[in-house]
Amino acid sequence: MSRHAAAPRARRGRLRFLAPVVVGVVVFGAVTAFAASLTVSSKSLGAGNATVNTCNATAAVTYNVGYSATLPGYRVTTAPITTAAACTGLSYRVTLTGSGNTSLGEVTGTLDSSGAASPDFSTSNVAASGVAGVSVVITG
Repeated sequence: MSRHAAAPRARRGRLRFLAPVVVGVVVFGAVTAFAASLTVSSKSLGAGNATVNTCNATAAVTYNVGYSATLPGYRVTTAPITTAAACTGLSYRVTLTGSGNTSLGEVTGTLDSSGAASPDFSTSNVAASGVAGVSVVITG
């Protein structure tokens, strides 16, 4: 008789183990089906993948300095960007960073007909001595 009493307990233990596994498989299948329905294009961001054309393999950005009596010292005046002509009309964002990647100043704009620009940082009064890096992001 004790043998019959142990059999239902073993079945319940297996069901307790199998139930979370079955629920996990169903949830994973539903999430995967939802993700498969998302679309991605070259001008938007989402889950999935798509080929994105680039206008240029590299973009160069530097910065120029000029003396400022108000600091006093040298400040960043402009940050010229050089890219390929294929980047004409695309938007850019140039960021000057200090130690710890803190943003010291940022200028946005549109690249000209040669794919270049010269963002003006004069009004930002960024001390050249505090600049540790400069970065550019080109979007379109």
